Amino acid sequence: MSGHHVLIIGWMALAMSATASAKANLFADLPKTEQIRVAQTAELKGDLARIHDEFGSAVNYYRTALRATPGDAKLQNKLGIAYLQMGNHGSARKAFAQAIKLDPQLVIALNNLGAVDCLDKKYKAAVRYLKQALALQETSATAHLNLAESWAGLGEMDRAMTEYARALELNADILSGSPDGVVAGVNTPEQKARVDYLLAKAYAKRGNLEGALEYLRRAKNNHFADLAKVYEDTSFAALWADPQLQKIVKR
Repeated sequence: MSGHHVLIIGWMALAMSATASAKANLFADLPKTEQIRVAQTAELKGDLARIHDEFGSAVNYYRTALRATPGDAKLQNKLGIAYLQMGNHGSARKAFAQAIKLDPQLVIALNNLGAVDCLDKKYKAAVRYLKQALALQETSATAHLNLAESWAGLGEMDRAMTEYARALELNADILSGSPDGVVAGVNTPEQKARVDYLLAKAYAKRGNLEGALEYLRRAKNNHFADLAKVYEDTSFAALWADPQLQKIVKR
């Protein structure tokens, strides 16, 4: 093992066992290059801990990394994700807010702060942060998805469906794909039903009536609340006289 690696691991072990004030002093005494190496090593250990669902350990490693490089907005975001995965929304919110303070244009942190607010049913605040994220990066499928959930929480279903559609347009696999680890996506039981309805509409517009009927069945099975609107939406006009549609939802 190289001398640098011994030094890094030694400082990390010492830092993680000391008091908070002592830790800060230890890192202040390190050369800048060593501070960066300590932070990188701790961040990597935090990433590995999160992969293995060891979220408490991940928090400790990220905090160690941040004591070495306190101005790192992306590290703050990772800390927030680890707290969120622990179910500690308050600490997650503080970490995401600190990330935004360090870098006001960090889209993932704005999205994640919106996601936490959405999860906590603070929908108006969620909409505000998610709109900020999309103003900076309109192509963020996750932000559109979270904004859809927030609009749905406020009862603004037309706006919600528009955002779901945009999220799916940007990433057709957004509900089934694995997250990249630093972006939080809100998932609710109602979400799948709304997306099923949107997919049915997309099939109907393309003239694939069997596909439309299949996704309307799925929407019904997932308890989509507004299924009767199929008879008001002209996208489904070709199905209105179809007895199969009558079996799914009566006119």
